[in-house]
Amino acid sequence: MTLTNDELMDIIRDADTQIDFSKLDADTPFDSANADSLDLMNILLGVQEKLDIEIPDDEVENLNTVNKILSYVN
Repeated sequence: MTLTNDELMDIIRDADTQIDFSKLDADTPFDSANADSLDLMNILLGVQEKLDIEIPDDEVENLNTVNKILSYVN
């Protein structure tokens, strides 16, 4: 299964993060849009649940933008 940009944005919205969506685009690091490490974990948990996959802990810090997540899972 693939994940679209729109589906990922829905996951981010549903993750109850502190992200400022006015600062977020596909290549903006989440921390530049006011996200913290807990927000990133919640986003990645949503991705894992949606796709029924497991993302190794050592990959988490590399998945800090929308495009990086999409590239990793697709």
